[in-house]
Amino acid sequence: MSASSTKALNRLAVAKSPYLLQHSDNPVDWYEWGPEAFEKAKREDKPIFLSVGYSACHWCHVLAHESFEDDVTAKMMNDHFINIKVDREERPDVDRVYMTFLQATSGGGGWPMSVWLTPDLHPFFAGTYFPPGRFREVLSKLADVWESDKESVIESGKSIVEQLQSVAEIAPDKSSVSISNASSTVYRRLATSFDDKYGGFGGAPKFPSPARTLHFLSRYVALSPEVDSPNAAVDMAVKTLVEIYNGGIHDHIGHGFARYSVDDHWHVPHFEKMLYDQAQLLSSALEVSQLLPETSVERDTLQAMASDIITYASRYLLSPQGAFYSAEDADSLPSHDSTVKKEGAFYVWTATEIHELLGDDAEIFNYVFGVKQGGNCDPAHDIQGELEGKNVLYIEHSLDQAATHYNRPVEDIVNIIDRCKATLLEYRDCERPRPHLDDKILTCWNGLMISGLSKAVEILSDSHQPPTPALKLAEDAAALIRSNLYDETSGELRRSYREGPGPIGQCDDYAFLIQGLLDLYEASGKEEYVSWAIRLQEKQDELFYDQEKGGYFVSAPDEHIIVRMKDVQDGAEPSAASIALYNLNRLSHIVEDRHTEYQAKADSIVKSNSQLLNSASFAVATMVSAAMVAEKGHRQFIVTGPPSSVKTVAFIESIRQQFIPNRVLLHLNPEDPPTELSKLNSTLRSLVEDKSSTESNVRICQNFTCGLPIKGTEELKKFLT
Repeated sequence: MSASSTKALNRLAVAKSPYLLQHSDNPVDWYEWGPEAFEKAKREDKPIFLSVGYSACHWCHVLAHESFEDDVTAKMMNDHFINIKVDREERPDVDRVYMTFLQATSGGGGWPMSVWLTPDLHPFFAGTYFPPGRFREVLSKLADVWESDKESVIESGKSIVEQLQSVAEIAPDKSSVSISNASSTVYRRLATSFDDKYGGFGGAPKFPSPARTLHFLSRYVALSPEVDSPNAAVDMAVKTLVEIYNGGIHDHIGHGFARYSVDDHWHVPHFEKMLYDQAQLLSSALEVSQLLPETSVERDTLQAMASDIITYASRYLLSPQGAFYSAEDADSLPSHDSTVKKEGAFYVWTATEIHELLGDDAEIFNYVFGVKQGGNCDPAHDIQGELEGKNVLYIEHSLDQAATHYNRPVEDIVNIIDRCKATLLEYRDCERPRPHLDDKILTCWNGLMISGLSKAVEILSDSHQPPTPALKLAEDAAALIRSNLYDETSGELRRSYREGPGPIGQCDDYAFLIQGLLDLYEASGKEEYVSWAIRLQEKQDELFYDQEKGGYFVSAPDEHIIVRMKDVQDGAEPSAASIALYNLNRLSHIVEDRHTEYQAKADSIVKSNSQLLNSASFAVATMVSAAMVAEKGHRQFIVTGPPSSVKTVAFIESIRQQFIPNRVLLHLNPEDPPTELSKLNSTLRSLVEDKSSTESNVRICQNFTCGLPIKGTEELKKFLT
């Protein structure tokens, strides 16, 4: 391979996306997705090569080093194609359309995604990672096909677009949807695929996948106490989270969790760390912890896991302005003197390094964390041979086991391990270059993080409080989004922020942020968050709601998106439509005067996706969860009283002690004048007007029928149990 002798910058040098900037010195004549590239393709009658990835993607880096940095390959690309680079995190609408084509034609997908398009943006060939020789071969053949049989390629592209359109317009099932059957189907699928030895679902590679698994299981148990095996459902969720926490997928030195493990026992991770994984694992760990007895060891572990995630995010992903960056890379330089990045170099250790750094403490540390002299990574899971002789830390023996093994008090073992971790952390942060940080701020992922942090405000015990209070982190993130990514006049969101606002917001930006704001309102009692959520829902309905067929489009209106899709299947994140279903049902009980409007839109989501709910419910597990909550019926907990009152605080704490997924917590301070929310909620209006009692109390309402005020915490606890 001939490396480019000059490092001249291409037009991506002015991009804001960290992923695009990584390719700014390629000899490839890259364009960003936009009219300039499309017009040139038509003008020069050339096909388009579309390369989609993200900055923390290991195999994206490999493809770039092998092919995009090679002068010969770049010349082939420049001579025969118009080359477009897309950050999938900034433009999920582009990614979604062409990933659907890739999956349909190859049976799989992933990144980097390589797609060849006609000048009209119609796809005709696609793949993921190509080795350098194969990539040149594909480039040559496709250039020849375009030159010799262009009309056939164009017709093929048109036909493919028609097929994509038909996929995007799945007709609803004429039969009604049984949410009970759908939830039972999802549960059976999880029970069948559950790994009772290592936790998780299915084999290697193993992903946490909270949206499809943990999120569903916690609601399945909480909403259906009469299910056949509630304990089994809890056990699956707890086992999975504990094994993840103990595994190598957990950064035991610097906190946080990697994307997935390449093996079936959570040991050797794919080392990138994504904000959306931290956020969803944070929420799941907290929710599942509430299903366990307060004295449970596992409950303590799950709350430690939640605190660990908050610590990581606040130390390494937090922007100076307050919101959270997107990711840290899998690859890094082994040392400051190195020139070649390796996957996991920042995180792995040799036994010699451990001994030199820890001295006499090394023996106990190695016993706890499974450190071996020749390394502890199975060569079968080391595809590129970069982990030979290295150790990925995981909990091989518990602290209690170590205390027994070395005949020492547990307190001694705890102190030794804490001392060792601090030593290794200081060394790692000082002596090893930190992995590349994707420092763009995404609205949608920050929405997920605001939700997780809001749950931490309510659930996390005093013994597991993170260094920075969760409420401050959540409110700061919301404040940055509002000041930098939200237009107060138009009500529109932008998707990303880095050196200024990025592209227009997509449906998940609205849905995830609305969810985060509703959670933040319940956690803080500040009505400004629910008021903003109401306005965002109005804008989401305006931009994304399908007035003709119901449900929500996932992409914003854009003439260059050839198919506007309604992708409702869960992936690494929950689908926007499923979170919208949650939001609409919650809002219909917060803004009672708009109940009919919200409910109609919520019902349309279920109806328009009835075919998937009936025949492929596992693929839409989050939607099944949201429909389960709605079918159970929301319960309004209206807490009336001054926020600082000891009694008011006691009421709120009592309500928060249980996981109640169909809860809507409303705060009402009788000392305040009528608020925007009380003007939109008939029940709150009547309570504001009723001056007969100023004593703190709780009213519990279901189906908009409220019980008598509960005036004592013991009475409330009795009702809740």
